[in-house]
Amino acid sequence: ITYAKRIQQAILPTEQVVKKLFPNSFVLYKPKDIVSGDFYWMEQVGTQNFVAAVDCTGHGVPGAMLSLIGHLILVDILDHPDQKRPSEVLLNLHSRMVKTLKQDIAGNDASDGMDIALCQIDEAASLVRYSGAHRPLYHIRNGELHEYRGSRLPIGGNQYKKCNTYTEYEIETKPGDLFFLFSDGFQDQFGGLENEKYGPLRIQEYLINTTHLSMTEYKEGLRNEFLNWKGEKKQMDDILFIGFKC
Repeated sequence: ITYAKRIQQAILPTEQVVKKLFPNSFVLYKPKDIVSGDFYWMEQVGTQNFVAAVDCTGHGVPGAMLSLIGHLILVDILDHPDQKRPSEVLLNLHSRMVKTLKQDIAGNDASDGMDIALCQIDEAASLVRYSGAHRPLYHIRNGELHEYRGSRLPIGGNQYKKCNTYTEYEIETKPGDLFFLFSDGFQDQFGGLENEKYGPLRIQEYLINTTHLSMTEYKEGLRNEFLNWKGEKKQMDDILFIGFKC
């Protein structure tokens, strides 16, 4: 398992890559177990930068195996110049995940797969394009938070019989805009005085009230917020939180 952790860490972007592609950013990554079902992915394709927060089915070893499959498929998709829009990437990712896991074979009803928030950043055009599967994108401008929700369709599984489509949003950016992508581990953590889930509303409130922080301070603030909320209770799921500023 410990060696598997080394392999999984090798596919994650190094800190140098993160800072090169997104100089004003942070990544908070806290697996529940030694290996994780969450992973983050960043890639430069031409003049475009891509970033994704990915939450695979399960955690631990099963989630980690899916994360390796998902990472390899994403890398291969972006190697082909004809598919660059986030919605197209997700559709291709879904189709290839179904094929790889043989979910298109009669009698295989497995629904293993992943949730994802994927952004394409076009700095020259001052645009962020986003598409997601179950995972949202938060955009904060002038103290107001705008939520772009991912499609209610999974990556992987045959529940929708090849009818999966993924909505794409195009956001014109302005200096100072903040963007956040994350898995569901933070919001699903039980804790607090009433032993309840943290929930998305608390996340939104925290992000709105801390827009004065630097990216480093955001990361440490979120880490402390999570640990204080969790208290002595066990961590329920993998934690992944990505933020970047235009």
